[in-house]
Amino acid sequence: MKALRLLSIVFIVALFVSALLWIEFFSPVEGDIDIVVSKGVPASFVAAKLEEKGIIGREKSFLAVARILHLDSKIKAGKYTFRKNLGNFRALIALTRKGAGLQEVYVWIPEGSTVREIARRLNSIGVDTARFIKLTEDSAFIERLARFFPRLNHPPSLEGYLFPDTYKFYWGASPEVVIYKMVRRLFNVLNDSMYKRMDELHMNLHQVLTLASIIEKEAQVDFERPLISAVFHNRLRIRKPLESCATIQYILPEHKFRLDYRDLKIKSPYNSYIYQGLPPTPIGSPSLASIKAALWPAKVKYLYFVAKGDGTHFFARSYAEHKLNILKARKLWKKLVLK
Repeated sequence: MKALRLLSIVFIVALFVSALLWIEFFSPVEGDIDIVVSKGVPASFVAAKLEEKGIIGREKSFLAVARILHLDSKIKAGKYTFRKNLGNFRALIALTRKGAGLQEVYVWIPEGSTVREIARRLNSIGVDTARFIKLTEDSAFIERLARFFPRLNHPPSLEGYLFPDTYKFYWGASPEVVIYKMVRRLFNVLNDSMYKRMDELHMNLHQVLTLASIIEKEAQVDFERPLISAVFHNRLRIRKPLESCATIQYILPEHKFRLDYRDLKIKSPYNSYIYQGLPPTPIGSPSLASIKAALWPAKVKYLYFVAKGDGTHFFARSYAEHKLNILKARKLWKKLVLK
């Protein structure tokens, strides 16, 4: 009885595949389309691109055929030229053969970069930057990413989730591939001890990345990261606005060397001078050092800091002490200007 049931299943699968083959080989074709497949990209990303370009009918049916034929993990990187309405089977067979060689390029994403700053760098390697920016705010695309990264808990955008590093891509890589690799890099550097620490602090990943991104912008020397983190943690604990100039710079159309009082009054949830708590999203992509600083702040009672002008800061526990530090900082700034 079991043998008969197994034989029936095999017959149904064979019939299904035969039907697909018939449909695929006799479907109409028109127009050439180039597709770039990067190494290590999930089959579902490739399928989505094929559907978008009209090469296959439906992503789900392509993936079903790939799984039945055990080819979903055998798609090879390279450049492929397809015709519209090619169909699942022929597209799949082509993708399991080595595609045309492509120029590999390196791109450096500096720590603290915003999505738009990253886009400008990607433009130099032929990436569609308009689509790249759009995808970082696309809830459906972020939902798709979350299937691969369960801790990506549906943020409003991917600002702060594109880990700063040096990456190797094919020239003209698709924005989907670029984003996937950068988000994957973030989750590769995060470890269990960090997630455990988030639980201890009663913070989620989005909050940690947001705080870390502010630390990244404010700190210029590594040893001060935990100190600056402590200032912000202390302010959050007593419900005092963070008062970070970096959050103001994020909402300005152009970076200012020095903010004025009008800037501090801008009505925006990113204005940490008038709104308590963290801004809605990170203000850039934090480094691993800043993420660690956000998780393990120094055990100090500082509430204020002011830049000296040499990359370091004066720290203070009280506003009275802070005002004295401001006077000292101004003297140092004047000396730097006169040099």
